[in-house]
Amino acid sequence: MKLLKLFQCFLVLGLMSTTGAQKSDTGIDRYLGSWNGEGRFYNVKLSAEVGKLSFQLEIKPDFSITGQVGNATLRDAKLSVDEHNGGYMIKGQLEGKIFTGSDFHKKNVIFLMHIPEGDEINGDFHLKSNFIFDFSMRPGEFTLIRKP
Repeated sequence: MKLLKLFQCFLVLGLMSTTGAQKSDTGIDRYLGSWNGEGRFYNVKLSAEVGKLSFQLEIKPDFSITGQVGNATLRDAKLSVDEHNGGYMIKGQLEGKIFTGSDFHKKNVIFLMHIPEGDEINGDFHLKSNFIFDFSMRPGEFTLIRKP
């Protein structure tokens, strides 16, 4: 019985120290700031048709996010942990046309971001009609550079 209580005590202490480390060393503060960059679609035909896609993101100290995806405005964007890729993700809705003079249209965007290295973030984007399952999702890759 004493051995079980000792084990439980060590387990609780271990969990407390692990939880504290995760909260203090998440790396999320590295995303704060203004970022500009561009990306390309993985689909070669679509990429040739519409060209590169420009991105502007501003992640404020309260973690509110504003920005542009092409000519569309990013709204209702949220930053969260991306447990599958070891970084963070931004999910947001798009308002307006991404490309002027094109029939291409998507209502949502997801950024899957690696941990920033210096003043650069690399990752993938998904332009989607909805956040659940979209056969016509348009994925690509991007690079963002922190604005001074």
